[in-house]
Amino acid sequence: MTKPDGKSHQLRRRDLLNSALAATLAGSVQTASAAPAHNLFDKIYGCLAGSFIGSAMGVAVEGFSREKIAEKYGVLKTFEPWDLWWNFPYVAGSTEDGTERVKQMCLAIAEKGDRINAADLARTWARTNPDERMERMKKIVTEFDVETTQVAKVRGYNNQLGVVPAGYIGTVVNYTHGLNTMVRSFMPIAMVNACDEEGAIRDTYDVGRIYHPLTSEGFLWGAAYNAALAHACRPDATVDSVINTALKYAHPSIRPELERGLDIARKYGNTTKMRDAFYEIYDGSGGLPFHYSYAVEIATKAFAAFLATNGNVEDTIIMTVNFGRDTDCLAASAGALAGALAGASKIPPDWIRTVDEATKKNPNTCSQLTIREHAEDIFKVVQKRVQEMKAYVAFMESAGISNPAA
Repeated sequence: MTKPDGKSHQLRRRDLLNSALAATLAGSVQTASAAPAHNLFDKIYGCLAGSFIGSAMGVAVEGFSREKIAEKYGVLKTFEPWDLWWNFPYVAGSTEDGTERVKQMCLAIAEKGDRINAADLARTWARTNPDERMERMKKIVTEFDVETTQVAKVRGYNNQLGVVPAGYIGTVVNYTHGLNTMVRSFMPIAMVNACDEEGAIRDTYDVGRIYHPLTSEGFLWGAAYNAALAHACRPDATVDSVINTALKYAHPSIRPELERGLDIARKYGNTTKMRDAFYEIYDGSGGLPFHYSYAVEIATKAFAAFLATNGNVEDTIIMTVNFGRDTDCLAASAGALAGALAGASKIPPDWIRTVDEATKKNPNTCSQLTIREHAEDIFKVVQKRVQEMKAYVAFMESAGISNPAA
């Protein structure tokens, strides 16, 4: 008889332990249409809505300084039309390239009906981005996204996809290490692992390899952020417990930076002084591409804003939209944290409606599904996972796990 390896044994043990949590959530894992406020579906919906709304409100001022935003809008609290460097007239409420990555992950999860890995995401890229759509894709995503998709679509012997294994794409596409991809765009990865912090980390490291090489610091920030996001789905989660989860899983090399940002939030709260304090740390470019989009800056500011506003979704999004620099990524990341904790029921319905209506008018997006429809797809997978966990527990009990041999 083959002895199980330690890693497999640990994973089975962790799944068994997590099934106890799944059982406690079973009462709230109902149909999405009948979901009461603050249940698990409401949190998944809130996470995606907070992210999409932050993206749509922040994109109009992406790259602006704090002074330029104040001069043009005072305090920006509305959705504005934009075009950025794509030179395409997007209507107010439209989301941008980071949300395209979120949508692709939602589609991949729905297509597989389970958690996804890098190969699953690559297959969805190939399916949803056929050659005739590539020109439209170039009007809403970065050159990096186009190159990554093209690599994923390359066919080899016998017309098979995957000449470059999906887990290695992050090593062959020229992209700056340490950017915020796994903080800004991995909300579906955290949500399909709702309440399972370690599962969110595991999948972050797997799916993340399609974007970055494993030497990228982006993995460290992504692990801490997505663990906190998964924790926010717990029925007993609080602002403090979400922050403490991020600190718990923060690698020693990044934890001091996160703690410094949280200290700034505690000192200044939801004021312009907090924003100004961050400008003393993160400012200028140093000649780096995407200089304001590094995970260290986006994650630290997102957690700080979430803490300073006590997790209020509206306040969190408005605060971060007016921070300047990478406003859309920051607002999307902070908005997702607040939305996952508070739930969609605490988000202004007209904000959600505006984004959904703009999505229907967007000819370049990979998906015109509403935010709720994406949330329902993820929720169905979570329901399925809960049932599988319960079946596994029942099987193990029938196998005598509760009666170990003397």
